[in-house]
Amino acid sequence: MIEDKIPNVGYSEKELFSSLEKLKCKDIDWKNGKTFGAVYYPGYKYAKVISKAYNLFMHENAFDPQLFKSLLAMENTLVKQVSQLFSNKNFIYGNLTSGGTESIFLALLSAREWSHKYRKIENPEVVLSSTAHPAFLKAMRFLKIKPVVIQANNQLSIDLDSFENAINENTILLVGSAPAYPYGMIDPIDELSKMALKHKLLLHVDACIGGFLLSYLKKLGYQIPDFDFSLEGVSSISVDLHKYAYAPKGSSIIYYRSEELRKNQFSIFSNWEGGIYASTSFMGTKPGGIVASSWAALNHIGEDGYLQLTKKTMDATNLIKDYIENHDDLSLIGNPQMSLIAFKSDTMNIYQLADKLNDIGWYIGRLQNPAGIHLVISQIHADGAAQEFINDIEEIITSIKKRPIKNTLENAGDKITA
Repeated sequence: MIEDKIPNVGYSEKELFSSLEKLKCKDIDWKNGKTFGAVYYPGYKYAKVISKAYNLFMHENAFDPQLFKSLLAMENTLVKQVSQLFSNKNFIYGNLTSGGTESIFLALLSAREWSHKYRKIENPEVVLSSTAHPAFLKAMRFLKIKPVVIQANNQLSIDLDSFENAINENTILLVGSAPAYPYGMIDPIDELSKMALKHKLLLHVDACIGGFLLSYLKKLGYQIPDFDFSLEGVSSISVDLHKYAYAPKGSSIIYYRSEELRKNQFSIFSNWEGGIYASTSFMGTKPGGIVASSWAALNHIGEDGYLQLTKKTMDATNLIKDYIENHDDLSLIGNPQMSLIAFKSDTMNIYQLADKLNDIGWYIGRLQNPAGIHLVISQIHADGAAQEFINDIEEIITSIKKRPIKNTLENAGDKITA
């Protein structure tokens, strides 16, 4: 067993991997679809090529574009290729980031700097729904921006009247989600776009988890409301590639309608003793393996592959969704528009069901207000995991109904996640 100090003499490869395998045995069996979220896997055929690309550039650093021109070329290609999902014109500008949180951070930074420069705002505020991702609150804490959080309405969507009433002389940005994480529902981005134009404000659309999949749902004929740069008021969009584009973890893109908005996220220090220091995003070091493997994912899976993966994802989603809608003890929360769904129960303790699912190896999310179970479904669940999940729920519910427990938040313990 590896000790809690650096060894005097390094362990052999055999010893190292023996320890790694022992550690890995403690992890959840995600390759068999036991996780609903956290991991997005395109299958071995695609994954082996994507991993090979990562290893090829594992030691390179994309921070300095003059050092590794290959990585700069791949990032530029990535940004251009994905931009076509959100705009029919070549006028949007973006950068690869380390994930949705960094993309959101940069969008807020850009909005703050732009509003200070052109509107002289000293005490910036951002209006967002209570269903928006907490990454916004995290970023605003660092950036000293005041969040104005509007409680979702009875339909669990944005309360547009309250949203507009919250706008004042310090407002710099409105936030919409496509979709909002808790219930998989797309905010009324069209109405927010009109509101942003009316008040001459910026509008950021958080499409981190949904943007890529929603774009391919459109290609499959699903009726998806506009949420992108086709709406004139949308000024920036964040979209993760390490989710439904199946790139490795640490891959997202932040897009802006204008080059000037993007420049506000840059950091340039020209008088440092170490020379001129400049970076286009928050992070300094940018792993070359992430750039190369994200590029490989898009160009190896391709349009046809993504359409197939999207169809598999929705097949699994609809299987579980139909089961919930037709169950006497379960009901959907809200009206999910893609592969994020949440459900509750009015007849039993939903957290007891969640705990028992955990006990037999399932990783699921927990919601509060109202109490519910949250699922992020992907293509991996279409190969039997979705039906296995349904079978396990059915068996657990039968046992729970024999010994019911009051459905209270206290019974959730420390396992609640939102």
